Amino acid sequence: MRLIFSTLALLGTGLAASADEIDQTYGFYVAGLKAGTIHITGTVPAIGSEGSYLLKGTLSPTSIMRRFHDVRFDGQVDGIVTPDGRLHPARYEGFSRSDTKESDVQLVYDAGRPQVVRYAPERSPQPFDIIPAKQNGAIDPLSAAYLLFQDQPLDTLCDRSFSLFDGRRLSRLEVGAPDVNAAEALCEGRYTRVAGFSPEDIEEQVTFPFTLVYTRGDADLYSLSFFKTDTTFGPAEAARK
Repeated sequence: MRLIFSTLALLGTGLAASADEIDQTYGFYVAGLKAGTIHITGTVPAIGSEGSYLLKGTLSPTSIMRRFHDVRFDGQVDGIVTPDGRLHPARYEGFSRSDTKESDVQLVYDAGRPQVVRYAPERSPQPFDIIPAKQNGAIDPLSAAYLLFQDQPLDTLCDRSFSLFDGRRLSRLEVGAPDVNAAEALCEGRYTRVAGFSPEDIEEQVTFPFTLVYTRGDADLYSLSFFKTDTTFGPAEAARK
């Protein structure tokens, strides 16, 4: 799944808000074997506040994983969070690799419309390409991942959908309402390839289901403790350390 996956200072934008530091680490497993580590760090406004956010995310494979699938991600994004929890990215940079494919991307946003500053390696236009500026409202992959990984109260947990754009491809994340018991909340979702994908990608797989498990903690906040999903190289899961 694309969307999977240092201390950072808050960028100054003139918006005053108390800030929360983020430092989350997950062990990533494929077929029961340790495949890598997902790490998300950054600074965001306190829940219900408006202000700047800055996130950095990495997916670092183990040496065993690299022998079979050299999957890697390293990204950074900054933007604005509104009081309702919506993320409005301003600048995004990301490097990703999946076996023989890799990309180095830089995006900026103008009134919610992504603009591609860099996408390497370059290639000739393809009939399935989409126009970046028409993907209004679509957020970057790292911001999308954070919306699922963040600690949050029950009234905002899951039950949402949003689009993400990685510089060439448009996808959709949909998460159903949580199934809650005394200590946990379980949410079922799916990631769908929408546009900009090659015919080979569409033939390979279009929809990737996933499951999120959140644990109830202090102040009735729910923290993501486990997730599992399908990938193009088989079932995968991650557990919070």
